[in-house]
Amino acid sequence: MHGEDGLKMTRRDMLQLAAASAVLLSLPAMTGCASVPKLKTASADQGQTLALIHGHVIDVIQGVVLHDRTITVRDGVIESVSDRIPEPGAECLVVDMKNQYLIPGLIDAHCHSTLSSEAEFNPFGVSTMMKQIRRNYVQQLAQGVTTIRDMGSLPKLLHKNLALIEKGELTGPRVVYCNAFTNVYGSHPDLDPSDISMFAGITMAFTGNPSFWFKDIPELEKKMRQSLENGASFIKLTMDNRSLLCGKGAIPVYSDEQLKIIFDFARKNDLPVSGHIHTKFGFDRALQYGMDSMEHAIADAWLTDREVLEMAQKNIAIVPTLIIAQMLAAEEAFDRIPDAWRNDFVDHELEVRRQMLNASPDRYVEPAIHQKNVEALQYYRKYGCDDLYNKGKFLARPDLYFNVLLHGPENLRKMKEAGIVIGCGTDAGVPYVYHGMLWREMEILERTGFSKQEVLRCATLNNAKILRMQDRIGTIDAGKYADMVVLADNPFERIETLRDPQQVIKGGRIFDVAESRAVKGSPPSVA
Repeated sequence: MHGEDGLKMTRRDMLQLAAASAVLLSLPAMTGCASVPKLKTASADQGQTLALIHGHVIDVIQGVVLHDRTITVRDGVIESVSDRIPEPGAECLVVDMKNQYLIPGLIDAHCHSTLSSEAEFNPFGVSTMMKQIRRNYVQQLAQGVTTIRDMGSLPKLLHKNLALIEKGELTGPRVVYCNAFTNVYGSHPDLDPSDISMFAGITMAFTGNPSFWFKDIPELEKKMRQSLENGASFIKLTMDNRSLLCGKGAIPVYSDEQLKIIFDFARKNDLPVSGHIHTKFGFDRALQYGMDSMEHAIADAWLTDREVLEMAQKNIAIVPTLIIAQMLAAEEAFDRIPDAWRNDFVDHELEVRRQMLNASPDRYVEPAIHQKNVEALQYYRKYGCDDLYNKGKFLARPDLYFNVLLHGPENLRKMKEAGIVIGCGTDAGVPYVYHGMLWREMEILERTGFSKQEVLRCATLNNAKILRMQDRIGTIDAGKYADMVVLADNPFERIETLRDPQQVIKGGRIFDVAESRAVKGSPPSVA
């Protein structure tokens, strides 16, 4: 698409042109991971016991610290957690934790691993984009995230990256995925690749379509079966009736017949259903059908006690992703932010956003991508939000996200009091939110009114429940995967210690991320 500023394609175009790059990257010389950061590792031999001694174990269920514990691991699984140190001469690899703190491996329950967080796509920056996509996996693990839930991807590219992780050629977390959005044609994300990119038809063959857009029920049923056959462990829907893009309005929604078919298929195949929801319209339909997890926070309503109680009674969880509201509440769109959107919480989040935009977050993103993202904010004032879509600039509506910041905290506190399972995710991969920043969402939850114990539970055990993996991850217990994060300080006293993990353990394999950061010379994280 040609705009006034030349040939540029944007976030949604990037969804496809990760695609275009795949045509180039299908060449062997371009598919390697040599330019992606490496992490120093250590592990016990196959069948050998790994003993982590003198570690303070964080119990996320009880919210207490178990001091000076020994964790034994064999073949990637925790064998025991005790106060006994292995006898001298025992055939095991002993690693002294030196009185550091061990938490369960973190889980980012909402991200997009094959997106590069670009607000605009530069056709001359394909190699940078593809490097960033590979970096996404490394960055997540380096920041203590040992499992992610991918909420919509370029499916073929995703499976290619998963194969690299499995073979050890790419460092990354465990990945739970839906393959792509299951959505009505024209609904969120409401841009048809063929309307914006001349490369769409060719590139989809290499990466797959990030949306399973359907036009009738036979096509819906066929695409759901195909996604299940390709390993999907849940279904992702988009429930809103209005676009989140500047310059757009109403968008198509599912009919009741279509939703019945989707939910019947999900129940028959034991698949959880999650849904993108920013509006009360979407919330009401999710509540009606008993969706397993709501994604994001709504912008246009205060929830009543009755609605929250019904949500709790139907065991509907939520992953609020407040970080996306923080970053997309673009004050650059206004001469002066309307008073109706101002309060102490919003003002503080805007200050944190400014720090992030003005930082050099090289640990999380290629510098050229962050620079372009910051430059793209000028379009709000240059063209005006209402005209951005016509100019080929696909930026989010700031009013939507200011209202999420306004309504989200109180609604979330009500949900917490009602006992609803609240998870933790970032929406990383979309513009301005970079992979490896789960700690930022956790700090926002604390500012919203969650205790440090509650925050840590959201990012571990609660997320494991949402992923239906609480029997394998989410706590440090015998029989679970040996996924842990080693921290210098007690996170129940100082949540900021999560910004800089010392070591990350995935399946019993130890990654020395602190040393890797020192070698790389990354700048300090923003507040």
